[in-house]
Amino acid sequence: MTEQVVASAVLKAVILDVDGTLYHQPPLRRAMAARLAKAHVLRPRRGLRTIRAISAFRAAQEELRHAPASTDLHTEQLSLAAERANIAAEEVAGHVTRWMDDGPIDLVARFARPGLRDTLQQMRSQGLRLAVLSDYPATAKLQALGILDLIDVVVSAQDPDVGVFKPHPRGLEVVLARLGVDGTQALYVGDRVDVDSGAASAANVACIILAPRRAGDTDAGYRRATSFPEILSLLEGS
Repeated sequence: MTEQVVASAVLKAVILDVDGTLYHQPPLRRAMAARLAKAHVLRPRRGLRTIRAISAFRAAQEELRHAPASTDLHTEQLSLAAERANIAAEEVAGHVTRWMDDGPIDLVARFARPGLRDTLQQMRSQGLRLAVLSDYPATAKLQALGILDLIDVVVSAQDPDVGVFKPHPRGLEVVLARLGVDGTQALYVGDRVDVDSGAASAANVACIILAPRRAGDTDAGYRRATSFPEILSLLEGS
């Protein structure tokens, strides 16, 4: 796996992570935490129970990252979260739907990465195909971000033919198959070195991580960018 961004003469597709990549995730989570606190101000115990369920669901995702593929990943994650939180799976599912799936949709555009749509439009104008690989179903967020019309393929770990979270390469392999391109002709853009760069490396796909540069970083196996416009600069200079 090369440490350089794939040459523009070879590049045919750019595959994008969603959460933390297309939008800034920490401020969105803070906004949702404020909403949750406001909704439960008169019922703090219920609020704490909601937080426990959501935290267990997120922890279950991290625990399942290195588990074998599942035929129903969502149900497996819910079951594990319910066990860890000692809350019925149906209740966990309700909290997840309200506070993780549906609740943030109207906030996503507020925290979109600057230059997101313009950069994707420029990529499309250069003949590149665009795809999304997310740990969770992403269509509603892409619609809210105003970029769904630019995306050719949308895949999530929850899809029956994936069934496993990154850094397993299965999701990227499915995306590449649907795009009809080879891994050496694609670029994956994410925000987590361990998860996104790990998946890209396993699938033999070049990778850019959207994150601040830090002293001592070696960027082995991937390149860093601090913005979507900078991604274009990296591609033009590769």
